[in-house]
Amino acid sequence: MLSYIMTNIKEQLEKALGHTITESNIAGVDYQCNAAFAIAKKEGAKPSDVATKIIAKVKPNLRPCFSTHPSGFININVLDKDLSELTEFVLKTNKLPLSTQKPRTIFFDYGGANVAKELHAGHIRPPIIGEALKRTFTAFGHKTFADPHLGDWGLQIGLIFGELELKYKEPSKFPKLTIEMLNVLYPQASKRKSEDKKFHARAEELTLKLQRSEEPWFTKWKEIMDVSVPRIKENYDALGCTFDTFEGEYKAQQFIPKIIADFQKKKVVQESDGCIIMDVKTDSDTRPMPPIIISKSNGGDLYSTTDIGTIFYRQKENNPDEHVYITDFRQDLHFEQVFRAVKKGGLVKPEVVFTHIGHGTMLGKDGKPFKTRSGDTVKLEDVINLVTDAAHKKMQNPCLVSAKTIGIAALKFADLSNSVRKDYVFDLDRFTSFEGKTGPYLLYTIARINSILSKTEKEIQTNNTKSPLLRDIKVAVMRLGDSFDVATRVYSLNGVIDATYNLASKFNILYANETIQNNAESIRVARLTRTALCFALDILAIDTVEKM
Repeated sequence: MLSYIMTNIKEQLEKALGHTITESNIAGVDYQCNAAFAIAKKEGAKPSDVATKIIAKVKPNLRPCFSTHPSGFININVLDKDLSELTEFVLKTNKLPLSTQKPRTIFFDYGGANVAKELHAGHIRPPIIGEALKRTFTAFGHKTFADPHLGDWGLQIGLIFGELELKYKEPSKFPKLTIEMLNVLYPQASKRKSEDKKFHARAEELTLKLQRSEEPWFTKWKEIMDVSVPRIKENYDALGCTFDTFEGEYKAQQFIPKIIADFQKKKVVQESDGCIIMDVKTDSDTRPMPPIIISKSNGGDLYSTTDIGTIFYRQKENNPDEHVYITDFRQDLHFEQVFRAVKKGGLVKPEVVFTHIGHGTMLGKDGKPFKTRSGDTVKLEDVINLVTDAAHKKMQNPCLVSAKTIGIAALKFADLSNSVRKDYVFDLDRFTSFEGKTGPYLLYTIARINSILSKTEKEIQTNNTKSPLLRDIKVAVMRLGDSFDVATRVYSLNGVIDATYNLASKFNILYANETIQNNAESIRVARLTRTALCFALDILAIDTVEKM
């Protein structure tokens, strides 16, 4: 019998076979292995003969799981006794058996909110993807850290200062700032920057004064932070994000002079038109790789500078084996330059891994980035209100608290169901549907199971264990565990979303075709389904409701 104390079924079957196996789409076959084809081609043998030899090497107690297809594929079916043991494990531990991975320390950077303005629809994907990935790696035993890396030290602050200066002349006359004022000031300043070169230059000058901690600008910056950061936290809290630190670009400031001096001492940077730059291209590059600017000609810092400084202090404080960044895919080049710079500059050990997960965009039905009808940017808070209202209207017993939970589940589930780099259309009606592959459908399945179990007698005499539908559900639970392993390799949760939906669908087929309440094994499988779904959704940072 297989053991699930430290690992899962698929991993143990692969270990027994000595080759990688994959899920099968063939009815009556759980997994398949195509290793015989490559070996047969190399040895000039028949694939079916090679498959037979591979199976012959498997220990006798596991050999019944494997069979050879005439084409050369190795078919694998998990034994019923092992599926029963899987059920016992899940019900006893309230978690899925996951594959074993060598523990690492991983730092996740997601969120990327800029202070001085509200989070908007374009900020939705990083916290949703980042939180789910962080929780996934944590579930496998990795030590994880997370930080949103606030944009709090760049030009957007100088623009706010410039706009205030135009309106009120003297800093001493600036009013006490509110989030509502910032929501007006920043769009005005951003538009003015594009139209007025003199204003843009003044904003750059004010940004430099801030970066030199000159007064009264440093104090005014603190006032902006005091107003803006709590609102940012509220938005992240609404999405279920859990950060270990809540730092911004400002923290990196103290390390930057030393880093630049060190780069100069190592002669890995050079001066160009008054700027300090680093050549990061390599002979193997197949696309243009421009040098990275470390410092502007006026001595001011850039995003690249603060990103380098941030990696430096995170490495010093947390010593991660890997840094994972979740941002828009249009920042691919920026992060490739930054990662190369910290390696070339010797700020991290050669074996430290850097991963940039570039995500696609949430689009409106017009195929353009999601906006209001008037063309204005949609605040993240407004997106949450949209899905909450839509869920509220579709509920049989409307409850605002549950509607918000269901609405956010709809939003997260829809986002994660796509491959990370893929754009997707914000379809409110489809996202909040209680049918199909949606968050509400998953939550409704759990609520349905809760209702069934609340009406079930403790002792049930009837026990029919032969139904193929019951086995299908256990296999779906097994594959749900497998999907998380895949997610840690591809850094995308769409496979997990597919597996959760498949499990919920299998259970609802059972519900539609068989009587569950008076069947002990069906009740066990209902508990198994609920436990597995709740475990998976918790990792995805999707809350559930008791009833709907």
